[in-house]
Amino acid sequence: MSSPSAVSPLARRVFLANLCAQIGIVITGGLVRLTGSGLGCDTWPRCNDDQWTPHGESDIYTFIEFGNRMLAYVVGAIAVAAIVVAWRHRPVRKEIRYLAVFQLFAVVGQAIVGGITVLTDLHPAAVASHLLVSMFMIGSAVALYERSGEGDGPVRPLVRREIRRFGAGAIGVLSALLVVGTIVTGSGPHAGDEEARRFDVDVDQMAWLHADLAFLLLGAAIALALALRVTDAPAAAQHRVWWLLGVMVPQGLIGYTQYFNGLPEWQVSLHMFGACLVVVTTTRILFGLRERGEQIEAADGADGPDRKAENAAGVPAQADEPVTATRY
Repeated sequence: MSSPSAVSPLARRVFLANLCAQIGIVITGGLVRLTGSGLGCDTWPRCNDDQWTPHGESDIYTFIEFGNRMLAYVVGAIAVAAIVVAWRHRPVRKEIRYLAVFQLFAVVGQAIVGGITVLTDLHPAAVASHLLVSMFMIGSAVALYERSGEGDGPVRPLVRREIRRFGAGAIGVLSALLVVGTIVTGSGPHAGDEEARRFDVDVDQMAWLHADLAFLLLGAAIALALALRVTDAPAAAQHRVWWLLGVMVPQGLIGYTQYFNGLPEWQVSLHMFGACLVVVTTTRILFGLRERGEQIEAADGADGPDRKAENAAGVPAQADEPVTATRY
């Protein structure tokens, strides 16, 4: 059940469109790299020294790179729309406004990182940063969408504290997985241009480290699913973990398939899309382990709620951890 202060269905659709746009720009950015179009436009913010846009003699690689740049404006326009609907919502919800504004600032920052990537001739560190920023933007877009369906009251845990901490630990494993994944990309064959530099590391060793971290995240998801099951956690929380498992299994199969088949472009593209879905599903788990209702104004002199009372899920509030102090 949604909170009375939850934003309108239209705003929710705008926030969902923002999330889809963030995923889309990752896929198109991968297409630029996989087609060797990374320097199709060899400078920034112009396409080349003389033109802002491709001209008649430009090749297909220039148009692919320029098209990806133009999509950034679409993502920015959706971010502006998210700000508008967040500001129009009543009652005022500051956290939703802050998250919406952050989307636009992140788009601008990502464009700058993209320009640095081009100006450094696709240095692998710049390329890695470009992708990691995109993944962080996807996570923040999930947070905006999830928070827009909640109230601004105190956080009420739906599971025990240990399980919540375990869920937060999964985010740490995911972060390490993404970082190592960008190093694998930066040392592999798909550099975005034949002359682009590569990380001076053993790509096979980095690939296996990446696989190890993926198994660690998979194991954490399985353990979390079992913990939620044996503690009779709400079905909605359990379903979110199953969504992560449902994404990770095919993602792992694609990863192994592309590795043993010489990294064909279409499989690498699928793997990038899968990485976006892993970020989405892992982030959503955190919001499924607690709930937030309406902000209740206590009357002067009225006693607050009993901290030892049980919440709606039957999880007792712990004396050393006030319910109102739990935040994600």
